[in-house]
Amino acid sequence: MPIVRNTVLYASSNPKEVAEICAEIGIGVDELELADRRVTLEQCCAGIVASLRVSGDPFLGLHLGEHTNLSALGLAGLMMGSSRHAVDVLHCSQEFSQAFTNMQTFRLELVEGEAHLYSEMVQVWVDRSPRTASYVIETSFSSVVNQLELLTRKHIRPIRLYFRHERPADISEFERIFRCRPLFGQEVNRMVFSAADLQAPIIGHNQPLNDMLKSLYAEQVRKNSEGAAFTEKVKQVMLGNMQVTFPPLEVIAEVLHMTPRTLQRKLSSEGTTFRALTDTVKQELAETLLANQDLTITDIAYKLGYFEPTSFQRAFRQWTGCTPMEYRKNKP
Repeated sequence: MPIVRNTVLYASSNPKEVAEICAEIGIGVDELELADRRVTLEQCCAGIVASLRVSGDPFLGLHLGEHTNLSALGLAGLMMGSSRHAVDVLHCSQEFSQAFTNMQTFRLELVEGEAHLYSEMVQVWVDRSPRTASYVIETSFSSVVNQLELLTRKHIRPIRLYFRHERPADISEFERIFRCRPLFGQEVNRMVFSAADLQAPIIGHNQPLNDMLKSLYAEQVRKNSEGAAFTEKVKQVMLGNMQVTFPPLEVIAEVLHMTPRTLQRKLSSEGTTFRALTDTVKQELAETLLANQDLTITDIAYKLGYFEPTSFQRAFRQWTGCTPMEYRKNKP
C-alpha cells in the first residue's frame, strides 16, 4: 500500500482526483492510510496508470522520488537517517527489499572503487505492465538520490546510470535529477556511484539509535516470517523466482533452505500440494498477463512453463471454464 498511497497523493491535486484514482484501483480513500493493506499487482498497476493520467506528468515517477521524505519510508527511513555513511543508505535499500517485498529487488555490489546498485521488478510485473514497472524503477532511483542528498547535505549523484526500458523522447528531467546522461535499453537497471562519494557521513548519525532500530527491524522480519502461512510463503517465492520459466519444486525448496520432501510435507499439513499450489499461482499469473495485449497466448504459455500453447489452453479451460482468448476478450 505505501507505493500506491504515495503515488496517488502526489499525483492528485484535490480530493476528487484522489477518489477517482482509488475507484479505479478498487479501494476506498480511507484504505490509503492502512499500511498493512495488501493490494494485488493488477490494482497496483491500475493505480499507477490512473495517477499518470490524472497528473498529466510523464515524469511522475522521477518527481515522486525527488520529493519522497524519510518519514514516508517508515522504519527504513529511520535506519537510513541514523546510519554512519551514505553507503549505508544503499545497504538499507537492499536489506528492506529482501525482507518486505517480493515484487522488487535491490542488490549492492562494491567493486574497484565503485558502488553498483541494481534494482529489478519481478518478471511477471514487467510482462504485465512494462510502463508501470519502469515507473517504479524511476521512482526508486530518484528517491535514492534524494535520500542521499537529504542525509548528507551533499550532491551525491551516480557517475553512470542504466535503465532497461526504452529511451523516452525527452530525457531532460533524467539529466536534471541525476546530473548525468542515462543509457536506456540496457540489460539491467543500475546506478553506479563513486565509492569515495558514498563515504560521506550521515548528518544525523546515531549509533545507539541505529542499533536499536536494527533490532526492531530483525524482530519485525521474524514476526512477518512466523505470521505468514507456509503456503503463502511458497507462493511468494514462486512469484519472486519466476524468470524465463516457472520455478520447479527443487528451486523453491532451495530458496527456502529445505529439501523438496520437507517442502511437500509442510504444504500437505496445510491441506495443499505443490502441484495444486502451482496451478493456483499459474492461473493467477495467466489472468494477470492476459491483461497485456502485447503478449501472445504463446508468450504467456512459455512464461508459465508450458512448451506447447495447446497444453496451456487446456489447463486454462480447466481452471476457468473458458479459453485464454475468451477470457481476454470478455475481461472488463
